[in-house]
Amino acid sequence: MIPMNKLNFCPKCGTKLDPSERFCGECGYDVEKHDHSDYTNQEQFNPAESSGNPDATQNAKTEFKQASQTQNKTPGKSQKTMIIILSVVLGVFILIGGFSFWWFSQGNALFNRIISSGMIGTSENRESLVTLNLPSYSLNEGSYSSEQKVTINKPDGEEIQVYFTIDGSDPSEKSSKYENPVTLQSNTTLKSIAIDKNGNKSGIKTATYNITIQGPATSEKKLESTTNTAASQASEWDKFGEYITGTWKVTTGGRDYYFQFKNGIMKLADAPEGTTAAGEYNQYYYTYDIIPGNGGTVGTIYAESITLAIDCNPLGDNAIYIDGYFATYSTSSFPYND
Repeated sequence: MIPMNKLNFCPKCGTKLDPSERFCGECGYDVEKHDHSDYTNQEQFNPAESSGNPDATQNAKTEFKQASQTQNKTPGKSQKTMIIILSVVLGVFILIGGFSFWWFSQGNALFNRIISSGMIGTSENRESLVTLNLPSYSLNEGSYSSEQKVTINKPDGEEIQVYFTIDGSDPSEKSSKYENPVTLQSNTTLKSIAIDKNGNKSGIKTATYNITIQGPATSEKKLESTTNTAASQASEWDKFGEYITGTWKVTTGGRDYYFQFKNGIMKLADAPEGTTAAGEYNQYYYTYDIIPGNGGTVGTIYAESITLAIDCNPLGDNAIYIDGYFATYSTSSFPYND
C-alpha cells in the first residue's frame, strides 16, 4: 500500500498531484477515497515516471485517464436511461391526469352539446319514430242502397288531424282535411290518415262502399215498352247534363275549390278561402253516367283519372253535392274568365 502523500497522479484523470493535495485540481476527485490495493509500489502506479522518460509519462497519463473514463462511462449511461424512462412514465401520468381533468370539467358539456345538435337521437327525433293508430269509421264497408254518411274518428293523442280522399288515392297532409261527416252517394273508396303536430303518421285506413240508390218504390205495375224506357233514360241523361252545367264552388279546409262543367270539358282551380288568388286551372274532358229513376239528378262524372259523384237534389236551390261536399253555383266568371 502506497501512502497518500506519495500518490503523485489523480486516479481519475491522470493529472500529476502534489503530495499535500487531497483533491485533484483538474477534476476535483477526492484522492483519499481511492483504493490503492491494486498497486504495490510507486512504480506500478506510475511506471513511466521511474524511467525518467517524459513521453512515457505522458502516455501513461493518457492511458490511465482513458481507463478511468471508461470505468465511469457505463454508470453515466445507466443513469441517463433511467432518467428517460422516468420522464416518459411521468409524461404519461401527466397526460392521463390532464385528460381526466378536462373530461370532468368540459367533457360532460361537450356531450350535451352533441346531443342537442342532433348527432345523437334527441327526444324530438325519437318522437318522429312514433306510429299513430289508424283512424276508425262509423260505417262498416259494404253495399248500401241509399245515401250514407261516414264519420271518421281520429286516434287518441294530442293535436291530431285526419286527412282523407274518396278517389282511391293515398291521403297525405295535402289531402282534404276531415271536419264533417263524409256523404257517400256512389261507389266510393274512402281512405284516411292521421298526422300529429310532430309529423308522426298512422297507417292508411281504407274502406270500400258500394252505394246503389234505388228509385222511389211504387205498387203500380209498369207497362213501359223497351222504347219508352230508353226514351225515359235519355230524358234523364239530358236533364243531368243541364243540371250540372256551370261553375260550382266548394269551400273546405280554408280554401275555395272551383269546378266548371261545360260542353264536355271540366276545369278545376282553387284559391285561399274568400280570395281571388287562384292559380292556373287544370282542364279535363269528361263523360258522365246517371242512376236511372232519379229524374236526372244523380250521376257520376268521369274526367280522365278523376271520378266525381254528383247529386243535384233538391232542385232549384242553386246548389249540388260534389263527392259529398256542398257546392254553390257561382255566377262570377272567376277564375276561368269565360
